[in-house]
Amino acid sequence: MIKEIKNFTNKSSMKGMGKDTKNKIGKETKKQMGKDAKTKSNTSPSAKPSSTSRPSVKASPNNRPSGKDAYLNRAIGMISITVRSILLDRKTMAVGAILLLLLVIPLVWLRSPASDEGDTAMDMFMGLTVMLYLQFFVLYVCFLYGTGLITSEVDDRTMTYLISRPINRLEILVYKYLGYVFSIFSIFAIPVILNYLLFAQHGGAGDIVDNLDILAFALGGVFIGIMLWGALFMLMASVFKNPLMPGFLYCIFWENLIGNLPGNIPKATITYQIRTFIINGLKAMKNLLTESGDLPPHGSLSAGWTFVQAILISAVFIFMAWMLVKEKDFN
Repeated sequence: MIKEIKNFTNKSSMKGMGKDTKNKIGKETKKQMGKDAKTKSNTSPSAKPSSTSRPSVKASPNNRPSGKDAYLNRAIGMISITVRSILLDRKTMAVGAILLLLLVIPLVWLRSPASDEGDTAMDMFMGLTVMLYLQFFVLYVCFLYGTGLITSEVDDRTMTYLISRPINRLEILVYKYLGYVFSIFSIFAIPVILNYLLFAQHGGAGDIVDNLDILAFALGGVFIGIMLWGALFMLMASVFKNPLMPGFLYCIFWENLIGNLPGNIPKATITYQIRTFIINGLKAMKNLLTESGDLPPHGSLSAGWTFVQAILISAVFIFMAWMLVKEKDFN
């Protein structure tokens, strides 16, 4: 094209043209030559990219999170989401309000004549913790939220989204379980500590310090119950499509009824494991409460081994739940 234009604009062909016509042809020639030059520069393999063009960015291994960082980010994200969903739930707020109302019990006892005779303040505290908190509130709150670790995700269709991401289903269960344990323990730790302070101050500031071992084992019992019951109810949710009825029957007949019967059968209940941890732990600490005979030896395991056993059983329950859901279709 450029060659043809040059031939067209040679001197011999320009002789018979006027000045205006020559200028017009010259302008058109320069314009066409500029377009051709631009096209050639863009199609040339050695052409440099323009300053306004965006250079391509290749993914660098250094820009990607490492394996440990990826696991940590996923763990923090899923645990924090689970914690927020539980603590900000309306059911949690209702449970918290009821637990705060139960602080009336130590206040009434401290003002009654019974506080000066009969059971000591620590006897009352342990009775309230084991009989009311652990065997009722902790059990049924764990039932409510433990089964919901899977069923609520399925009902809300969030499980379908989670399993579509590049994350192992075992990770999903473990991270949600850890968030559950942290949340439920936070709900019960505060009222248990407040109850302890109210009962212990009956004997003065010295009793608050001297009986801290009782508080520690009471909180440890709450933690063991939350671990074991949460893992068990998660397993139930992976077995049953609607785990509410079997879970509710388990709470009433197995833990509340069988767990309080004499004999060897209650040893298979989680309530028995919690009592073993608390009673044998206090006995090992040689607390006056156990030396007086109010808390006889309970089971053959020490408090430390009971705690280790609780962790192992919880891990087995979670592994069994994963075996049931790893190939399950949640669509």
